[in-house]
Amino acid sequence: MATSNFNRFPFPLINVDTLPFPLANADTTTSPAWWMQQWMETVNTTTRLQLVWLNMLGSAMQQEAEFFKIMAVSTEKLAHGAMNQDLLRDPSAMVAHYQEVADDITQATMNRMNKVTELSQDFRECLWDEIG
Repeated sequence: MATSNFNRFPFPLINVDTLPFPLANADTTTSPAWWMQQWMETVNTTTRLQLVWLNMLGSAMQQEAEFFKIMAVSTEKLAHGAMNQDLLRDPSAMVAHYQEVADDITQATMNRMNKVTELSQDFRECLWDEIG
C-alpha cells in the first residue's frame, strides 16, 4: 500500500477537494478566468483608491513647490534689499521693503494653510466617492 506524500509534513494539510470551490467540476481552462475575474474585482477598487491617493499626493507636492517658489522669490528680495545701498541709507525705505517681503511670506503661508485644508477635504470626498 502506497503512502501519500502528505504524511511527510509535520502539520496537517488541507485537502483541496473538500474546499468550497465554485468551479470544482469545471475544466481547468475556465478556472483561471474565474479567479482572474475575482481578482480584478478587488484589485480594481484598490487601484482606484491608490490613484486617488496619488493624485492628492501630486497636488500636495505641486502646492509645496509653489510655496517654495514664493519663499525663494522672497528670499531673493531680502538679499537684494540687504545689498541695495539706497535702502541701507534710508531706514523708512528699508522698513517698507522688509514689510513688503514679510507680507508676501505671510500671504504665502496663509494660502498654503488654506490649500492644505482644502486638499484634506477634497481627499476625503474623493475617497468616499470611490468607496461608495
